[in-house]
Amino acid sequence: MTKLEQDELSSKIAYITINPRGNFLKSAQLGFEAVGLKPKYLIYVKPTDRLKKEFKKYRLSFFTKFLFPQFKKFFRNKKSFSNEEVDIKIEKKIIVSNLNSQNTVDLINNLGIKYLVNCGAGIFRKKIIEIPELIILNAHAGKLPSYKNMNVVEWAILNEDKVYGTVHQIDFGIDTGPTWIEKEIIMDEKTSLLDAREHAFDVVIKMVGKAILMHEEGKLKPISYNPTEGKKWYRMHSYFQNRVEKKLNK
Repeated sequence: MTKLEQDELSSKIAYITINPRGNFLKSAQLGFEAVGLKPKYLIYVKPTDRLKKEFKKYRLSFFTKFLFPQFKKFFRNKKSFSNEEVDIKIEKKIIVSNLNSQNTVDLINNLGIKYLVNCGAGIFRKKIIEIPELIILNAHAGKLPSYKNMNVVEWAILNEDKVYGTVHQIDFGIDTGPTWIEKEIIMDEKTSLLDAREHAFDVVIKMVGKAILMHEEGKLKPISYNPTEGKKWYRMHSYFQNRVEKKLNK
């Protein structure tokens, strides 16, 4: 692909996130840079709606079970997932107040975005998913369809299965869209659950740029499966988390 073609493709790609300064976005940028792409747009979704939903969910324990852990994670004194300094400028940053609003739909259409890269934006609803010719891609740290939903890195380690990074297209289900590419993630020398999770998500989000390039060049054929296949995993109890830690420290 020529430089002109790369630039043209980059103008059709947008990141979307509620954390524009997060490590996940930085790792995504490094992955795109590695294949000669530089997405032009960043759509920042204000976290107000998510906070309201989480407050309704947790009520009186909102601060202790949700907000405090989020702040602790945000201010934790660590480098990016990649352990690399990232200073890749994004040409245009746009703020939206609601992920699934008509305003967001209009914005995506007006910008001519073809690939929307989910960097932690929330749950996409019908309005966004059904935008004509839009492809929403997600980085999932689990082999699909065997490991859907959440905490799949931990569950795979506990089950003594291999951990996979999977780039897949978002549809109306939870991790049920077509798989684009997958890759085994090696967990050697990872001695904590936190390190294992960060490493897994660093690897998989970096795969998105390659997946888009392959798709444009006709070298990738998405694989679909029945939405009922596989298994959906849920939040892991601390008892099992401790067992995972012990496995990693063997």
